[in-house]
Amino acid sequence: MAHITANYKMYLPAGHHRQPRNANAELSLAPSSGGDTPYSPPYFPQLPYTLPNNGGDGMAKLLFWSDTDGTTGVVRPPVAFDIPSSANARTVTGWYFPISGPGMINGGSAIIDDAFSANLGTFIDDTFVDVISDPSLTADANVIGVVPTASAQTLVAKGHVLSVPEPFSQWVLNDSIMPVGNSTLQVPAGTDGIAIAIYQQGNFPKPPNLGRDFAEAVRIIFGVIQDGGGLTDHGPVGPWDPLITQLLNASQIASHATKVRGELSEQITSLAAQDTLAVIRAAVPQLEKLAGKQR
Repeated sequence: MAHITANYKMYLPAGHHRQPRNANAELSLAPSSGGDTPYSPPYFPQLPYTLPNNGGDGMAKLLFWSDTDGTTGVVRPPVAFDIPSSANARTVTGWYFPISGPGMINGGSAIIDDAFSANLGTFIDDTFVDVISDPSLTADANVIGVVPTASAQTLVAKGHVLSVPEPFSQWVLNDSIMPVGNSTLQVPAGTDGIAIAIYQQGNFPKPPNLGRDFAEAVRIIFGVIQDGGGLTDHGPVGPWDPLITQLLNASQIASHATKVRGELSEQITSLAAQDTLAVIRAAVPQLEKLAGKQR
């Protein structure tokens, strides 16, 4: 069972946002939690925040989840979700943005803009966007990370950036996740908040399941026997049916036993093996008789 760590962080739009990035641009909103899979990260649509040095209080809203094992990562919508199983330990982070209080942008309508790597599970510093509605804003969008929205703006994300191999996937505008593959983001006049270009590729590898794999192997072996006429020239009759059934059942029991901790897991696996041996012993005389007919 893989371990999942859940974090809750607010993107803090104070100071310099991008290049160079303000080291204090993230604020932890809650203690980390976690557990072994299956696991459901605690879901908080909104969380309170307190700025350091008596900077004041406010509320922040969940924009999206990032979920990464350090090599592969995905971005998820801002809703509750479950992780039934995992091949590797993963870090899940709920990313928030202030909707009230001193963390909000002041001084006219504008959006923060930034780029995010799903694999790394963090924001990245690359030059990543063109403001095609007003190219004079492109430099500030990439370096400072701000786009004024007194007028409607059109942002186009670059397909690839230098620091990560992932291609552009989709935009997040506040808590709305845009369609995958659409690199153009239309920002209406007067919009406040944050626009994030997500760079992501692929999904998590499925965890190994020895019981499932063994069961599939048994199906293939006896499928060949049946399709080819089998040892008896008319398919798997006689000892085959109970033997196949028990092997499949035992493989499933052994697979599920891995989810039980300690001595109980060993006892379940041992009982499944003993039961299977009993069926094999009962089938051996008939199997030997069938094998003798082929000599």
